[in-house]
Amino acid sequence: MTEESYDPKELFRIKTIRELAAVIPRALKLAWDVSPLLIVFVGGITLVTAFIPAATIYLTKVIVDAVFESQSLGLQWGLVVVPLAVIFSLWLGSGLIQGVMGVAQQHLSQLTYNSTSEKLLRKASQLDLAFFEAPKFYDQLKQAEMQQGVIQHFPIQIFGYLQTVISLSAMMGLISLLHPLAFVVLVVTVLPRFFLQGYMTRRSFQLGSEFTRNWRQTSYMESLLFEQEKAKEVRIFGLGDLFIGRYMSFRSKFIAANKKQMLEFMGYNFSLDALSALGIGAVSVYAVMEAARGEISPGTLTAVLSAAQQVVGLVGGLVGGLNTVYRASLEVSRLFELLDIDPQSITGALEPPRRNPVLLESNRIEYGIRVENVSFRYPGTDKEVLRGVTFSVPVGSNVAIVGENGAGKTTLVKLLARLYDPVGGSILLDRLDYRDYDLECLRSSIGIVFQDFIRYDLTAAQNIGVGSVSKIEDRERITEAAIQSGADAVVEGLPQRYDTVLGRTMDEGVDLSGGEWQQLSVARAYMSESPILILDEPTAALDSLRERALYEKISELSDRRTVIFISHRFSTVRMADIIVVIEDGKSVEVGSHEDLIARKGSYFKMFETQAEKYR
Repeated sequence: MTEESYDPKELFRIKTIRELAAVIPRALKLAWDVSPLLIVFVGGITLVTAFIPAATIYLTKVIVDAVFESQSLGLQWGLVVVPLAVIFSLWLGSGLIQGVMGVAQQHLSQLTYNSTSEKLLRKASQLDLAFFEAPKFYDQLKQAEMQQGVIQHFPIQIFGYLQTVISLSAMMGLISLLHPLAFVVLVVTVLPRFFLQGYMTRRSFQLGSEFTRNWRQTSYMESLLFEQEKAKEVRIFGLGDLFIGRYMSFRSKFIAANKKQMLEFMGYNFSLDALSALGIGAVSVYAVMEAARGEISPGTLTAVLSAAQQVVGLVGGLVGGLNTVYRASLEVSRLFELLDIDPQSITGALEPPRRNPVLLESNRIEYGIRVENVSFRYPGTDKEVLRGVTFSVPVGSNVAIVGENGAGKTTLVKLLARLYDPVGGSILLDRLDYRDYDLECLRSSIGIVFQDFIRYDLTAAQNIGVGSVSKIEDRERITEAAIQSGADAVVEGLPQRYDTVLGRTMDEGVDLSGGEWQQLSVARAYMSESPILILDEPTAALDSLRERALYEKISELSDRRTVIFISHRFSTVRMADIIVVIEDGKSVEVGSHEDLIARKGSYFKMFETQAEKYR
């Protein structure tokens, strides 16, 4: 399904009973895969204990009848002691079983949550960047995240519901001792609750689905007020009241809708309770009348009255359980929707892997990169950010990409990293289209520093080491990458050097300046040892001296790495072998600094404008 054919209402569509029925075995299989032994244990004990309430009532009937008969025949202790001993054993055993069951259920729930979370995280990490450009995907992701806690209890809820069904069936059997019609009366008065409760559950779930975007908005407002990096601007501009007001506005909309729905449901529930009470009351009155006429024994009367009282609770539990299982099925279906999402279901997703993708041998590049007549527009938009861009990056060269803000430079970097595929033209590596290569292999050949790089709240060593996860514990390699990038000077000034925790989120963390963080991000790119290095504004937060030192180090790598960088500082750009000028999404000039100055075109104007500031 493409984005153009996507119906936003599809996300909020309530699944059919048939669709939901397929959710239950899938959820149980997920738990089974986690621990078959726990499933068998919990399921078996749950079903066995379902008969205990009915067995207790029936044994009570036997005891009462034996006591009344003893008034004329004398008490036969054998008929009383054995049932009493069995009842006492059931009470004692139930307590022990419930304790063991609690531990087993909790352990199974945690294992199921872990397994589900891992699947969800892996799915999100494997989806193309285009999904994160689409609001409807965030709605799906939000709903899936909210259901992780539901699925961990789902198998237990299913077993609990089956236990209630068995217990209620046993109670109905005891009530049938009075008269077969007693069973019919209870069914007739209880049945409407199931249908109306299902309707209310669907309505409640639909309300939650419709407010998914609302909840994302409130979460966003919370992040603006809670997160450290946003705190400064919120306070400087006095934005607290604005965001709190918007937060309360979103919350008020949901509260009003929820209140309206709950008042509606209250009326339904009262009617259902009255109807159920009428059925139970009719059966109880009839039982008393039958006992008064001597048609049933005192023990049977006791059993029927006890069973009738139990039925009230069990019917409530059955309806509540059905409601819980039904709603959980609806919610878990949203989680499975995300896990089953088609990687090609959105415009802008990368083309599927070729049948026999090309593998790069030891990340060796022989010829370089060729960008050929490339055009691109972001998913869901008609504006072409890039149009007919063409240039070459010979192996071992330093290539600078320059242009005004918004010209398309960072977008071009995303294409070079194959986060997106061009909508027109192609990018070639060693004369083969990017799409012919194994994606993981291609990306491992490219080290990149984005303009909006992540500042990880990890140690300094780990902040560098994430550039090559397989070597994140290799302190020698991390130190080498720091020296190559000049970040070693930053690390040497930290209290515990490479073992210093960075950021203020964790205990005793040390924060860095923007320039210091940027140097660590560059070291991260060096860590990868990839033959192609792409730097998107790597010196934006550095002073001129540090910038000069960094690019001198980059120049030293030109014999074994191909470097592509974006910069607005022409004192740095002029060091490049090739300069590509991007203007309004087009590559308008390509050449060396001297060549482009001689042409007196766009590059010459930008260079002269910047140079004028220093004259």
